Amino acid sequence: MLLSDTPRGQNWLTNFDLSERESAAILLDSIELVGQDSLQIGLSKLIETLADELPNPIALVPVRELAPGQRYFQTGRDAPARLLLPQSFPGSEAIVAAMLNGVRRAAGTRQPFVGAPSLKNMRGARCRTILLVDDYSGSGDRIKGFYRSFRSHPTLRSWASYHRIEYHVACYAATPHALRVLQKTFGKDKVHLHTVCPTISTRSWDDDRLKSVKNICEKYASSAIQCPPFGYGNTGSLLAFSHSAPNNLPVVLWQMFRAGGAAWSPFFLDKGIPDDIRTLFSMTDVDRQRLSAVRQLRQPRLSLIDWSQLPSRDSQNAMLVLAAIARRPRDRHYVAQVTGLPLPAVRRAADLCTTLRLIDRSFHLTDQG
Repeated sequence: MLLSDTPRGQNWLTNFDLSERESAAILLDSIELVGQDSLQIGLSKLIETLADELPNPIALVPVRELAPGQRYFQTGRDAPARLLLPQSFPGSEAIVAAMLNGVRRAAGTRQPFVGAPSLKNMRGARCRTILLVDDYSGSGDRIKGFYRSFRSHPTLRSWASYHRIEYHVACYAATPHALRVLQKTFGKDKVHLHTVCPTISTRSWDDDRLKSVKNICEKYASSAIQCPPFGYGNTGSLLAFSHSAPNNLPVVLWQMFRAGGAAWSPFFLDKGIPDDIRTLFSMTDVDRQRLSAVRQLRQPRLSLIDWSQLPSRDSQNAMLVLAAIARRPRDRHYVAQVTGLPLPAVRRAADLCTTLRLIDRSFHLTDQG
């Protein structure tokens, strides 16, 4: 089911003039929904893969929000981590922390991970890698701020100066902007994603459609919110989790009212997910996602394919990857954006296409492809 077909979606569309509702529906239906299971499976598999690639032992550290100037560790050789800010609740870091605990326990006797990311445990295990883990990064600011705070302890500065540890980042999803920011901060080979977050700018809309979608975002954004029309950092993110709708989404999707305008019917409730659409996050609607990708790629003939006749999910993904490569993408991250496929699926599909000589090593279609 498309988001615009739900009662909440239909109600949200009434915020716009009749002539603008088609563009509003396109914006709404372009949002990718990530359920709790998808988040846990995707991020867990990413970390398990990194456990075989990064120097062991690895300290798994969930990223969380910190106040400006706040240090993660208190003073002292074995200083504990500081508690949450006053009057605050655990955010997505609580979900990530629980998942990381499950990954660590599942490793069993192999134990590539430090028991817990305390200074005492990291020292005792002779930690080699500190992996900062987050569910999502829209601008890169939160992870950068956390990294500055975490590494500021004298012990960690000493380890880093003697090259005893290295820092890496693992995210379920990040926008292209956040990916560039994090790669600049940590290094290109030290930022690892499960998937690339789609944005308004990366959707393969024609110029008129893109202009109309941007127009409604700017026209209807509340002037009372201290946030650009396309969300925090002006990223125009198009991804929501079952536990949170990031503020990097366009403001019209999560604002509660419109200053100076008529009453506003919100879709998301600020950063919260309304109960009446929560079940959509648990649905595995591969056909809907594939149809959306085919439309984004402007390949209507692919919508006529009986996908069930293809021998495997990898071969189905290979079709989408070929369609994306036909548009001369810059890299695999771009293919992931326009197809909606996670990066591991893109890599497997690209390897299959290379083996079948449908694409070459330079990521271009062969004559056969």
